[in-house]
Amino acid sequence: MRGPEVQSASFPTAHCSACEKVVLTYIAIDDGGGEVRRCVDCDAAINEDLEWIGADELEELGYRFGAPAEKRSGGCGSGGCGSCSR
Repeated sequence: MRGPEVQSASFPTAHCSACEKVVLTYIAIDDGGGEVRRCVDCDAAINEDLEWIGADELEELGYRFGAPAEKRSGGCGSGGCGSCSR
């Protein structure tokens, strides 16, 4: 369950040309000391207009709130499934 501060917040999103999708953005400082908006997924500069959206819409884009999902132990990729050793 989200807290009321998250539910009532707005989040800056824009289209990222590098990711080819709408992403959450953040402000960074460039080498000249100016502000530049960047993609949270790939750090590419964002030159598109911002759209401020709510928490529900942000989750529809694939972002989530709360603790990170727990990683599963075992299975392929971890060396625990047995198939990878064949």
